[in-house]
Amino acid sequence: MAGFPTVTSQQSLILNMHDGRKENSPLTGTPVNRIPIMAKQVLDLYMLYKLVIEKGGLVEVINKKIWREITKGLHLPTSITSAAFTLRTQYMKYLYPYECEKRGLSSPGELQAAIDSNRRESRKQNYSSAIFNFSATRAQTLLPTPKIQHVPVLSHQSSCISQAPMVKK
Repeated sequence: MAGFPTVTSQQSLILNMHDGRKENSPLTGTPVNRIPIMAKQVLDLYMLYKLVIEKGGLVEVINKKIWREITKGLHLPTSITSAAFTLRTQYMKYLYPYECEKRGLSSPGELQAAIDSNRRESRKQNYSSAIFNFSATRAQTLLPTPKIQHVPVLSHQSSCISQAPMVKK
């Protein structure tokens, strides 16, 4: 039909996100009041949703740690160190409730478990890398070996004098 604009997939997603939702639904996402910006460009929420769904949903993307693929799919610079956190945050804020409602790929409990698991793994890696980066030779230059000197000490239980080590700095 001439004269009627065609509805793109992106427009369809946005219309469906707000169509038929109950006001008190626990799955109602945050309305987009400010356009999300990442790397000085508008974050394409439709493309973010599409890429995450193609990979199996938000929980799968977190568990498989494939945010770099999502970043590349969005044509964002791979040098952004906070890309995974920022994309996850934006997705959770605007798109995850819609994913739960329309796709049912995961539950909020599964999402929380994936986030917690990812945090624990991150801490373990940081701790273990700190252990492996420890250098005994460097530690010796920082902390000199204490010199032990024996000093005579009088014991109150006996009248004999015994030698006790004394640490000198």
